[in-house]
Amino acid sequence: MQTLFVDATAGAAGDMILGALVDLGLPLAGMKRALGTLPLGDWTLRSRRVVRHGLVGRKIDVRSKDRQPRRDWKSLEKIIGAGELDAPVRQRSLEIFRRLIEAEAEAHGVPTERVHLHEAGATDAIVDIVGACLGIRHLGVERIVVSPMTTGFGTVACEHGHYPVPAPATLLLVRDCPVRAGEIEAERLTPTGAAILTTLADAWSTMPPMRPRAVGYGAGDREFDESPNYLRMILGTGGIEGSTLSARDDEEVLVIETTVDDVSPQTLAHACERLFEAGALDVFTSTVTMKKGRSGHKLTVLARADRFEELSRALIEHTSTLGLRVRREGRVEVERGVRRVRTPWGTIRVKTGHLGDREVRVWPEYEDCAAAARRHGLTLAEVQRVALEAYRTAGGSLRDKNRREKGKRKPGR
Repeated sequence: MQTLFVDATAGAAGDMILGALVDLGLPLAGMKRALGTLPLGDWTLRSRRVVRHGLVGRKIDVRSKDRQPRRDWKSLEKIIGAGELDAPVRQRSLEIFRRLIEAEAEAHGVPTERVHLHEAGATDAIVDIVGACLGIRHLGVERIVVSPMTTGFGTVACEHGHYPVPAPATLLLVRDCPVRAGEIEAERLTPTGAAILTTLADAWSTMPPMRPRAVGYGAGDREFDESPNYLRMILGTGGIEGSTLSARDDEEVLVIETTVDDVSPQTLAHACERLFEAGALDVFTSTVTMKKGRSGHKLTVLARADRFEELSRALIEHTSTLGLRVRREGRVEVERGVRRVRTPWGTIRVKTGHLGDREVRVWPEYEDCAAAARRHGLTLAEVQRVALEAYRTAGGSLRDKNRREKGKRKPGR
C-alpha cells in the first residue's frame, strides 16, 4: 500500500503541504497546467528551494494581481467545478472547502450559506488546496497517516481582528484529532492546513511501519530560531512486502495502562471483569517494581477508540489509580475462524488461525471444554484431546475442506 506519512510536529499550512508534495515529486509544470484551468484571474506560482537550519526544503509562493473577493460556498463550488480536474481531485477539494465553511459557520454562529471566506477563500488558498489534492492523486497515495499536529499559541491577526491561537475555525476542525501547543509562540497550524490534513487523514499516529522511498520538506513563511519551519512528508509502502501479515487502519487499537501498588488481587480480578464488561478487547496484568521498591501491578487494556470513555471510567472507579496512560498502536492479526465439532459430550467450538492458505493454529474453545468437563466429571485435557480428534476427523478447517472440494471439480464447471 502506498502510504504517505505527514509529520506535522512543526505545524502545517496550505503552502507547506503543497511545497512538501512538490519536493516529493509532484511535477510543477503539470500542476500549473491543471490549476490554470480554474477561473481565478491573474495569478502566479513560484517554487524555490530554501535552506533552514541546514535542511533543504521547498517554498511555494502564490501571488494574485487581482483584488481578492470574499468567496462563499457557491462561488468556490463554481470555481472548482469549472476546472479540468479528475473527479477524485474535484471531490476532495470540495470536501475540504465544505469543512472550512462549516467550521467558520459554527465559529461565528451563522448559517453556512452566509459564510464568506477571507484568507481561506483567497486565490492562494484555493491553489494550495486543489494543488494538494492533485499531488495526492499524482503520487498514487492510498493511505495518509498524520502525526499529532502542533498548533502554536498566542494571537494571530485576521480580517476580524486579533484571535487567539489556535484560531476558532482551526480549533473546530481539529476536534477529536491529536494536537499540542508546542514551545513557540506563533500560529503554527492554519485553518487551511488543518482542513486539508483532517479531511484527508486516514489515521493519526507516529510514523507507521513502512518502507520509506522519498522524503519532502515544505517550508512555511516564517523562520524560527528554535527549529526549521518545515512540514515533512515521507512516502513509502506500508507493511512488509511479500508478507501475509499487515497492519490495517481498522486494526488500530487504544492501549490504556495504569500501575497500582495498593490494591488486592481480588480487587484486580474484579476490575478486569468489569473492564471486559465495558467492552475491552483484552485485559492483562503484569508485575512491576514501583517507586521506593514497592511491588505493584501494571494493568493494560486494549480497546477500540469508541470505548475509551467507558473503559477509562471503569479503570478509575474499580482501581485506586489517579491517572492513566493512553496511546494508539497498530495491531497485526492472523485470519481467524471458528468451527463446531461433535463430541460425546456435546458440541465444542474449535478456533483456527491462518497465514495465507496455511493453518497455523488450532485449539478448542476453553469455555466449551471446561463446561463439558464439569458436567461429565472429566479432565479438561481429555475433552480438549477428543475435540481436536473430532476436528481432524471431520476434515480439518473449512478452508482446507473447500480447497479439496474445489480441486475435485472438473474444469469448466
